[in-house]
Amino acid sequence: MINLVLLILAVVLISALFAGTEAAVLSIPYSRVLLLEKQKVRGSKSLAEIKKNFSKALAVIIIGNNIFSIVGSIFVGVVATRLYGDVVIGIVSAILTTLIIFFGDILPKIIGENNSEKISLRAAPVLLFLTKVLYPIVWLVEQMSLRLTKNKKIVSEEELRMLSNLGHLEGSIEQDERDIIERVFTLNDLTAYDIMTPRTVMVGLPIDHTLSELRTDIFELTNSRLPIYGEDYDDIRGLCHRRDLLVALAKDEDSRDISTLMKNIMYVSEDIRVDHLLVLFLERREHIAIVKDEFDGTSGLVTLEDVLEQLVGEIVDESDEFVDTREEAKREAEDSDIVVEDGDDQAEPAFEEENSENSEEEK
Repeated sequence: MINLVLLILAVVLISALFAGTEAAVLSIPYSRVLLLEKQKVRGSKSLAEIKKNFSKALAVIIIGNNIFSIVGSIFVGVVATRLYGDVVIGIVSAILTTLIIFFGDILPKIIGENNSEKISLRAAPVLLFLTKVLYPIVWLVEQMSLRLTKNKKIVSEEELRMLSNLGHLEGSIEQDERDIIERVFTLNDLTAYDIMTPRTVMVGLPIDHTLSELRTDIFELTNSRLPIYGEDYDDIRGLCHRRDLLVALAKDEDSRDISTLMKNIMYVSEDIRVDHLLVLFLERREHIAIVKDEFDGTSGLVTLEDVLEQLVGEIVDESDEFVDTREEAKREAEDSDIVVEDGDDQAEPAFEEENSENSEEEK
C-alpha cells in the first residue's frame, strides 16, 4: 500500500515539475531575461540560451513529461493489480488521472506563471543540460516540425504600445512617459513636409544688403538663425546667426555685407521621414534645414525643435506669437486665397516682415 502511494506521489510530482517549469519559462519575457543576464544573475545565462530557441527546451519538457506520466501510470497499474487485483484498476486510474490533472498540471502551471523568474532561473541549467543529453531526439522533433513553424517577431510595434498602456494602468509608467513612447512610433509616419514651417511664414534676409540696411530687422527679429536668400526664397544661399549680426553691429561694422557672415545651411527633401531627419540633425550637428520640393523649389524650413515637438508636444516661449506656424500659414492662405499645400502662388520673401516662426527660435 505504501509503495503504491509513493509511486502515485512520484508520478504526480514529476509531472508537476515539468508543467511548472514549462509555464515559468514561457511566462518570463525575453527582455527580462536579457536584463538578468546583464546583471549576471545566477542561472540567467542558461535561461537566455533556452529562450533563444525555446522549441528545443519545449520538446524536452513534453517528451519527459509524457514518458514519466505513461511509464509511471503503467507501474501504478501493475502495483495496484498485484495488491488488489484487476477490480481496482479503474478506480486507481481515475484517482491518478484526477491527481495529475489538478496537482500535476493545473496547479503547477499557476504557480510557475506567478513565480516565473525564480522557478525558471533554478530550472534553466537542468533544462539546458537535458536538451544537450537528448539532442538526437530533440533534433528529430525539430526537423519534423520545421515546415509547420515560421519565424516570429520578438515584439511588434502594436505590442510595445499595449505594454506601455498596461504599464501606465499598473502605475509603473507615468502619463508623460507613456505619451512620449506613443509619439516615438509616429516619427517614421511623418515627413519633413508634415512638420515644416511653410515658406509663406518664413522670414529671411537678402544676401545683397549690408548690416546697416538690415539694422532694424536684425534688432526686431527673435530668431537665432536666419536664412539668407538671393533673388527669392527658391534661392536660399545659407544662414546667419543673429548673434553674429548683433556682435558685428556692436563693433560698428555697419557697412559689412551680410554675406561675409553667412554659413552653410542643410537641405532636405519634402519626403524625408522625421526619424531619419532627427538622425541627420544629430550627425551633422545642425539645427535648421531648408525643405526642397520635387522641382528644387523651397517648400519651407524645418528645425530640430520641430522634430522634438513630435515627441514632447508644442514648445512655446514668451516670444512666440503662434503655437503652430502651419496653422497660421493656412489661415493667411485662406485670407489671401493662396493654396499653401499645392505650393502655388507662394508669397515672395519680405525680410522686413517680423518673424513669428517659433520653431526656428533656439532657446
